[in-house]
Amino acid sequence: MITIDDTMAEKSLGLATRRVLADVVTDDLREAIVTHELEPGSRLTEDDLAAQLGVSRGPVREALLRLEREGLIHIERHRGARVASWSRNDIEEIYSLRGELEKLALEWACKNATEEDFDRVEAILEEYENLPSNSRTPREVAKLDLAFHTGLFSAAHHERLYRSWEVLCSQFHAFLVYTWSQDEKVNKSLMPNWGPDHRKILNLVRAKDVNGAKKEMAGHVLRGYERVSKHFPDTHSKKTAKKSAAKNQTKSAKKTKR
Repeated sequence: MITIDDTMAEKSLGLATRRVLADVVTDDLREAIVTHELEPGSRLTEDDLAAQLGVSRGPVREALLRLEREGLIHIERHRGARVASWSRNDIEEIYSLRGELEKLALEWACKNATEEDFDRVEAILEEYENLPSNSRTPREVAKLDLAFHTGLFSAAHHERLYRSWEVLCSQFHAFLVYTWSQDEKVNKSLMPNWGPDHRKILNLVRAKDVNGAKKEMAGHVLRGYERVSKHFPDTHSKKTAKKSAAKNQTKSAKKTKR
């Protein structure tokens, strides 16, 4: 399952090396969660993960804390950690927040982006274009998608905005990999058009067309939400329906008594 290659004997490790191990453990666990190798609701214990990865509990504990901050797991006192499960309501919250952050990033990128910033984002589009069509898998394109949007946030040169994006991006990446892998229509329509769609946004930012870029991004985020949300249960609507049904039963009971 999850493995760390060439793990060193931790008895001789210093603090810096333990931090590097925590980075590796975090990356491995994040990848396992994003690809559903570790499924939503799965229980995670420090002892089991440490034994499986061949490290001590210290790097595992640090990795779990980081992943909790990213929203990929939940840690409950005395109950341990579980991989996060998401509902339609969670998707709505994350995509509504993402939409606002993206708009702000475009505003700042249009006035602050340098040629180096544009070159980095352009390189991501070129990487997509150089991929053979049979290599444009949901997993590979999702990585490029995350890199593209992260590149725009970086080009905004707004540190606090970038940090806000970092909190969301792991959850966003998990949604993309899972839902794109489940949806055959995505493979047929989205994968071939990913590059041109994102190039439109980049060209508008290059032209410093703030309104045009924001309009294009708003449509882009909305289409993404529609593709992703249908794969998650609408628990909010179910709760509302249950409350409504309960109210109707109460009203009926009162009428019967009268």
